[in-house]
Amino acid sequence: MTSLATNHLPEIPGGLDYTQPPELERGSPLSRWAFTFVLFYICVMLTQPQNRFLFFHPFRPAMLSMVAAMGLHFMACLQDNRPLIRMGPGTIIGLLLMVFGLLSNFVGPLQTHSGWNPGIDTLIKGCIVLILVEALAFNIYRVWVIYATIAIATLWWVKAGLRLGSAGAYWAGDRVMGPNVSLVQNPNAFAYFFCIMLPVYLFFYHQSRNKYVKGFFLFLTFAALYSILNTGSRTGVVVLFFLSLFLIWRYFWKYKLTLLLGAAGVVIVFGMVGALNVERFRTIPDSARAFFMGGEPDLSTVQGADEHSAVARRIKNRHTWNLIKEYPILGAGMWPNHRLFEAHYVHAGGVVHNELLMAGYQMGVFGMGLYTAMLAVMFFGARKIQMATSGWWPAMSNLAWTYKLMAVTIIVGGQFAVLPWSPIHFVLLGSVSALLLNLSALGVLEESAGYMHQPAPSIPALNPVQARTASFHG
Repeated sequence: MTSLATNHLPEIPGGLDYTQPPELERGSPLSRWAFTFVLFYICVMLTQPQNRFLFFHPFRPAMLSMVAAMGLHFMACLQDNRPLIRMGPGTIIGLLLMVFGLLSNFVGPLQTHSGWNPGIDTLIKGCIVLILVEALAFNIYRVWVIYATIAIATLWWVKAGLRLGSAGAYWAGDRVMGPNVSLVQNPNAFAYFFCIMLPVYLFFYHQSRNKYVKGFFLFLTFAALYSILNTGSRTGVVVLFFLSLFLIWRYFWKYKLTLLLGAAGVVIVFGMVGALNVERFRTIPDSARAFFMGGEPDLSTVQGADEHSAVARRIKNRHTWNLIKEYPILGAGMWPNHRLFEAHYVHAGGVVHNELLMAGYQMGVFGMGLYTAMLAVMFFGARKIQMATSGWWPAMSNLAWTYKLMAVTIIVGGQFAVLPWSPIHFVLLGSVSALLLNLSALGVLEESAGYMHQPAPSIPALNPVQARTASFHG
């Protein structure tokens, strides 16, 4: 281990140069084991091996990993004299979600059965993951490790998309089969989650210094793009459009040639997509008009399956919104009895293809407010880190910008998705919140105004404290 007294500090892969300052020690072996089990849970969550290898089912690997992480974390806190939780913005949101989720489950106006159900199960487990991520990622290195774990685990997604596409395993027409990674149930959800992961591959491509590693992550980016387009998901295309706008806005003047080569690659990948999927993409303008048109929607006047889908979702959104207005405090309940409202809001049952409305359906204004707060912390928290480290710590600034881009993906794609309390959302929220706490402990965020516009330090391998000092004093 390199001494803190020297300037020759170790480099973390991906471009983050960091060593352990006194404020953020490594923690005890128990803490490292607890964090390892959290990483194992993330891998299980993203790959779901028990659905491919059925003998894993009785062992409940995800549940066991979280129980082990909680137990080891509790013992580590006793040994290291650490607080059990870190009261960052992510943990606060998680605790409030647990409170209002349980209230809605037990006293929701349309909740006739208050037992454990899939709605409250997903929420509580996700909140526990969020709190553990923020508590255990108490240094910058651990935040990066979570990010790298996501990149490694989703290699299974890339393999699934390429293999099923090449094998012709299609769900409808040219649409690649939906349950290909076991995490999602249909092509639209697969495309949405893959869009969230695209910035991860772009970050490692941009930060890696080895040409072979850069080439590998560039391949992953285009493979993911091929899989997204091969789902025939119009939601995926809309999200990709917004991602491209942000990429052009950030990199156009600095990397014109790279963007042009990337655009050429996109054209080549698009040419590999099936003809029926291309036809679906051409219906996006008509579907958008059908979705946003004024007046009362009428399915009997709609022609075409894609336009019918858009109008049906609009009706479902309207009925769900009317149900929320009738029960604004706690919504209908975490798992309400549909028979109690299907006479007046026949299309409000089940899931609604809008994460904000789904949050309101389950927890009323509290759910909608906390969902909005979750996205706000992810976007504005990452933006705060990006602005504070811009110019003197480019690797951290790029990491924060990547988190911000993932937040934009959720904001856009969440308008058509059904999982406001996805564990992926909670892991990202916990990571951003932990990063805010870690950089605040180093004084980066509070004191950034004095040095954020100074030239970058000449020595590349500096930790944040040394980089700030070198930059500020020239």
